[in-house]
Amino acid sequence: MKRDLISIEDLGDELKEVIDLAIAMKGETKDGMSMQPFKGKVLGMIFEKPSLRTRVSFEVGFTQMGGTALYLSPNEIQIGKRESVKDVAKVLSRFVDIIMYRAFRNENMRELARYAEAPVINGLDNVEHPCQALADLMTISEIKGDLTGRKLCWIGDGNNVLNSLMLGAARLGMDVSAGCPSNYWPDAEMVERTKRIAAGSGSTLEITDDPFAAARDADVIYTDTWVSMGDEAEKEQRLSAFRPYQVNMDLFSRAKPDAIFLHCLPAHRGEEVTNEVMDSERSAIYQQAENRMHAQKAAMVRIAGLR
Repeated sequence: MKRDLISIEDLGDELKEVIDLAIAMKGETKDGMSMQPFKGKVLGMIFEKPSLRTRVSFEVGFTQMGGTALYLSPNEIQIGKRESVKDVAKVLSRFVDIIMYRAFRNENMRELARYAEAPVINGLDNVEHPCQALADLMTISEIKGDLTGRKLCWIGDGNNVLNSLMLGAARLGMDVSAGCPSNYWPDAEMVERTKRIAAGSGSTLEITDDPFAAARDADVIYTDTWVSMGDEAEKEQRLSAFRPYQVNMDLFSRAKPDAIFLHCLPAHRGEEVTNEVMDSERSAIYQQAENRMHAQKAAMVRIAGLR
């Protein structure tokens, strides 16, 4: 039966297994072991939004596993405009073995998955970013070990990355606190879903407009850009609203002394985070960026039923 990865919740109770697999596969790659489970296979990558990390991590990762990755730009497809989502899904499934889709709209993502015969992986949409969250949780696990009872603090915009992180962290028993301006809290439905999962795992979720309270005793401080692609018309409004939410050393000091800093990149240095925090010894942003590739390799292998 075909499996898709549209939400981090599609991994369910397998989430920790996939993280452990990603760490193991990373070690195998570093040791020079050649694993080619996708030899002769093709990954089709549909991009409506450009991304350095998403394209390179998927393309290099799939190549390392013996396959060929095919980049499809917005001009070549124009899903829902030049051609229907259904037709794109049906046609691509005749040529490729896995589809990675980086989309503007979650509705298109789910429609593509519904009609595609090949597995579909969400490379980002307006609701979730499961591949990023998987890499983030992998990074925290590498540094902190067991995630049960650890506290993850998110500062800034309650966006798609936070949605996936909340769901995944709750599944693994992590406490989550989010310090966001009141007009930019995460989606209410996502908050309720997270709370239901947290009730089963024994973890907690706190949403507040006080970033310093959110950061208190955190094991991880995480932030993201204040103006994401598609939000440019709100730039000045957002910069004004988020200014008190900058991750600087004053805010970072409210976390535990051994807390780490994460950012999914690209970062606007001097806006959501200072250079002092970005370049500190406790910043794990480049390890986190590398782990996109390893986490996605593990996800592809798992949904293809190969490991």
